[in-house]
Amino acid sequence: MSHQVELRASIPDEMADPLEDYFCETESSYWGIMQEGITDPYELFGIFPDEATAESELATLRLEFKNLPEDFKLTAIIDADWQNAYKEFVKPWSDRQLHWIPLWERDTLTAPDGSAVVYLDAGMAFGTGAHETTRLCARRLLDYLEAHPNALTSHDLIDAGCGSGVLALSASALGFKKIYGFDFDPEAITVCHSNSEENPHLTKPEFAVADLEKGFAGGRQGDLVLANIQTDVLIPHCDPLVHGVKGGGTLALSGILTKELEQVRSHFAAQFAAQRPEVTITIDSRADGEWGDLLFALS
Repeated sequence: MSHQVELRASIPDEMADPLEDYFCETESSYWGIMQEGITDPYELFGIFPDEATAESELATLRLEFKNLPEDFKLTAIIDADWQNAYKEFVKPWSDRQLHWIPLWERDTLTAPDGSAVVYLDAGMAFGTGAHETTRLCARRLLDYLEAHPNALTSHDLIDAGCGSGVLALSASALGFKKIYGFDFDPEAITVCHSNSEENPHLTKPEFAVADLEKGFAGGRQGDLVLANIQTDVLIPHCDPLVHGVKGGGTLALSGILTKELEQVRSHFAAQFAAQRPEVTITIDSRADGEWGDLLFALS
């Protein structure tokens, strides 16, 4: 039986958020942060295919975070542990009627009657809803439904850069019927289909492998467009998003650090003014930790 290795060390509380933000920005598939209980110390851990990779990745991380602990515990783990280690830090989450439940807790957790439930198992490489950026988008989805109670059958919803499909599946759980999600990474779309199969109670969204340009090709537009995408992609590839929302529709951007919000807001506002002068936009923003979102409502 082959073995992988784990690196693990306790870290100061003040390092947890910057490390988590860095892992989200770099889309790290190796590292994670966990805290057993609210009063327990944070632990930084990484799971690697071999010791050489572990040493290399730790050296790279030290270049960005020079105050990392000197001593990491190195442990050999078997394949089954390698596949399941991420379950330690994936937790259920809910807001209003929407509930995200890890697949392995399907039989142990029960949501209230009438809840919109999504069961998820994304592995380490893709989002499970645990990150602030995903939660920000989910709240915008819930807000949209409250403001448009008749939208379920007629409004087009697009999840741009859908990752594991958590937002598209959440829309399905809430009752939306016209849902399209795309991501440039074929493995992400494989995870989307897998998550969809684990939720047979939901209408299956349409998923496709596509970047922003291809995802909105042919003039495709949504009444609600959710884009949980990093700033360094949002700004240079803003045109498909500017044109991808219908007149009278809503564009919700996440994946933005709060320190980048003004940069993204001003860029998109200028592009809407230049490329779609016929629409009026109203802009709103929220923050969750060090992450923020931007909502552009068109009229």
